[in-house]
Amino acid sequence: MKVWVKRKDAWTLFIEETSDLRALSYIQVLPGTLFPPNTIVFHLTDGAYAFGVKNKFVPHKTGECLTSSPFNALMKLANLENSIQDALETQQTLAAQVGEILARKKPDTTPEAEEKAKLVKHHLNLQRRAVKATRKRKNDLVGSIIMRRAAIHSGWEAQNKAEQDVRYAAARLPASRETLASTQEGIRGQRRRVCEDLANIFPITPVSSGQVLSFQICGVPLPNSEVGPTTSSTVGEDALSAGLGYVATLTNALQYYLGVMLPYEINAFGSRSTIRDEISMLPASQREFPLYIPRGGSNTQYRFDYAWFLLNKDIEALCAAQGLKVVDIRHTLPNLKYLLYVCSAGNDELPERKKGGIRGLWAGRMQTRGFGVSVDEGGSVSGSRRGSTESRLLSAQQDQFQRSLAANGSGREDDAATLAAPETPQPGSFEQEPKLTLRTKGLREDVAK
Repeated sequence: MKVWVKRKDAWTLFIEETSDLRALSYIQVLPGTLFPPNTIVFHLTDGAYAFGVKNKFVPHKTGECLTSSPFNALMKLANLENSIQDALETQQTLAAQVGEILARKKPDTTPEAEEKAKLVKHHLNLQRRAVKATRKRKNDLVGSIIMRRAAIHSGWEAQNKAEQDVRYAAARLPASRETLASTQEGIRGQRRRVCEDLANIFPITPVSSGQVLSFQICGVPLPNSEVGPTTSSTVGEDALSAGLGYVATLTNALQYYLGVMLPYEINAFGSRSTIRDEISMLPASQREFPLYIPRGGSNTQYRFDYAWFLLNKDIEALCAAQGLKVVDIRHTLPNLKYLLYVCSAGNDELPERKKGGIRGLWAGRMQTRGFGVSVDEGGSVSGSRRGSTESRLLSAQQDQFQRSLAANGSGREDDAATLAAPETPQPGSFEQEPKLTLRTKGLREDVAK
């Protein structure tokens, strides 16, 4: 036996002794037994044992005495055992005889052959099904290969076509770039001209008082929105509404010419202009804000201040689209004047306005007389493609139109008056009133919304 103890987190061997287990004493009941100090108790399968414990006397169990089997029963048991031995010997003898008979007789292999044939037939069916599945797989693969070859062929054709398109586009790329650059330059020039025209139509000039950042538009002074609710005391309500109406009209026009979509929609109606907020979480009936001081107390004053704030935000959006940084959005007219100044700035000459308005009037009169001639922006007759019968007919009509103009200039007033005046409709006819068309290309640009 070895007894180990743990001292200071280390196990050490305490006792090592050799004992004879035959000297163990059986312990019948563990509770109540007095053990010597440091007694080791062995728990075995049949109970507990220990050294140095006095074994108490265990009396023998007493029970009822039973009689043994009689002589006849013992004889029957012996006879039965002899019969069993004879049966076993007979079985062995018969097994030996059967073995000899089977050894002399030729074995019948028909059942084994039938079982083997069934097994072969089963495997044959399995192989046939496998061959059928393999053939189907082969046909699918062949079809897939054919489709892939067709796809590869079409891909090659598309690639060749794309290469041709690339080569064609590469050949036209310098010309397209030049056209793009000239178009962009023309757009910038037209925007400069339009902005300068707008600056002349809506002049923004300093007020006569000389106050810093105080301007007037079209002669109507408009203070900055930082003045707040006391604006009506320094500037009349009518003047304030008119000034905001001019600003709303100018801002609404700039969004189309500069190609910038305003975040807040402006409805320009002069001194009764309004602005609409579709972004904020407001009821549908309260999204329209007036750019004039309505009657109704503090609530209407708040709506007017908010409308002015939205107008300033639209001006800020226009400035941001042109790369301008607004220092204070409350300076309405200074920011707008700064925007017009930057958009109309440039060293090149301004492009001329597209002509053709008067000729458009003449084209309208010719349509009413039955000629069916339309004049394009450059003053030329158009309406059909070149080389067609309609084009030749229109050219002849143009020549007739020019001869009529020449006759009007040489003194034949009667023919010119007849050409200029519309014919009187015949009784019972449903001829419409003459319509005059005026082309003004260049004054407006399409804005993609």
